[in-house]
Amino acid sequence: MRKKLVYTLILLACWAVLPGIGQTMPDSVRQERFTLYYYRDRIDLDKEYLDNSYQIFRIKNILLNSKKIDSITIYSYASPEGSPARNKWLAEKRSITAKEFILASLPDSSTLKSENIRLRPMGENWEGLEAELEANYNLPNRDRVMRIIRADIPTETKKWRLKRLDNGYTYNWIIRHHMPRLRMATWICVHAPIPLLPLSFDDSDKLQLPQALQLINQTALTSLTERRTIMAIKSNLLYDALTLLNFSVEVPITKHFSALYYHQFPWWRWGEAKNEYCIRFLSIGAEGRWWISPGKFAKKRFEHDRLTGHFLGIYAESGKWDFEWGRNICHQGEHWSAGLSYGYAMPIGKYLNLEFSVSAGYASIPYRRYVPSADYEILWKDPEKHGRWHYFGPTKAQITLAVPIIIKTKKKGGKQ
Repeated sequence: MRKKLVYTLILLACWAVLPGIGQTMPDSVRQERFTLYYYRDRIDLDKEYLDNSYQIFRIKNILLNSKKIDSITIYSYASPEGSPARNKWLAEKRSITAKEFILASLPDSSTLKSENIRLRPMGENWEGLEAELEANYNLPNRDRVMRIIRADIPTETKKWRLKRLDNGYTYNWIIRHHMPRLRMATWICVHAPIPLLPLSFDDSDKLQLPQALQLINQTALTSLTERRTIMAIKSNLLYDALTLLNFSVEVPITKHFSALYYHQFPWWRWGEAKNEYCIRFLSIGAEGRWWISPGKFAKKRFEHDRLTGHFLGIYAESGKWDFEWGRNICHQGEHWSAGLSYGYAMPIGKYLNLEFSVSAGYASIPYRRYVPSADYEILWKDPEKHGRWHYFGPTKAQITLAVPIIIKTKKKGGKQ
C-alpha cells in the first residue's frame, strides 16, 4: 500500500512538470536525461566523481546548442544510510547545487529562466536501492536482504535489520559497494526543441510511472566509472628526518590484502679521512597486510577504495650496516628481523595518505668491531669483540607519507 501511494505521488508530480507524458509528443519537442553523483554526506559537485565529467559535458552541450529550453526538472536523492532528516537535507541541497551549476553554465543567448528550473528533492532513494541490489547484489544472503528491502515496514526498521545481519558486515558492504550509485544528486529532465542527444517518442510510446522509475535507475546503474587504487608509493618521514633515505611500494591484491616492499639505503660518509665518519645501512623487506576496515575519512571525504583504515601485517627484512664515528664507534654487521605490525592509514588529500604504524618481533644482529689505521684507510678486525645480538621487542615505528596511484575504470550495468 505504501509503495502504491509513493508511485501515485511521483506520477502526479511527473504529470505536473513533464508536459506531454501520457500523450504523443510533437516531433519538435524532445527530452534529455542526465545524472550527477555526489560523495557520501556531501553536497558539492565533484566533476571527477564517477561519470560526472561525461554528464557535465552532455549538459553543457545541450545548454549551448539548444535554441530554446522550455524547462528543467531536477530530482535529487540521498542514499538510505544515515538519518532521514539528514538525508532530506542532503537531497534538498544537492538539487540546489545542481541548479546553480546549470545557471552558471547557461550561455548569454539562453532564454531559460531560473523559475523554469524546478527542484524535486525526493529524500532517501529506497526504490533505487532495491533496483541496485536486485541487479548486482550476489552475496549468499541475497534472498534475506531482498526480503528486508521489500518488506512493508518503516525504513528505519529496514536499516536496523540490515545492520544486524552478519554483525554489520552486510550493511557495510552495501554502503561501500552499492550506495554510491544512489547518491544521485540529480535526475535532470531537459525539454528542448532541438537537443543534440534526443530521446525519441512515437505515437505508441506511453511513458508510465514504472517506466519513468526504470529510466531513473538505468541512468544510475549504467556507464559509471570508478576510482581504483592500483599502487601506493611511500616514504617513512621519521627515517627521512634522520637522513635515512627510504622508499616502499604497496600493491593491493584484493580489497582486504596487500603486499608491501620497502628499501632503506642511507650510505653516508664524511670527514677529512675516507672512513672517519659514516652511517651506512642497506636493508630490504616485505610485508603482507590485512586491511580490517576503511577509515571514516576515506569513506566520507575522498572515497579511497583501498589501502586506508586499520591493518595487521606480518613482515620480514634483512640487510647490512656500518657505523663509524672516529675511533669511538667502529662496528659493522648484518641483521635480519621478523614480526607483526599494526597501523592505521587515512587520506589527507585526494592523492595523499598519511600512515601510522608500529612493529614488534625478533631481530638477530651479528656484529664485528674494527680498529682503523691512523689515516682511516685500513680497518683491522678486532678478534676479541664480535658476536651476535638477540632482541625481542618493538622493532619499528613509522609515520609514512603515501601517494596512491589511482586510475579510473569504466563499469557498465553497475557490475563490480
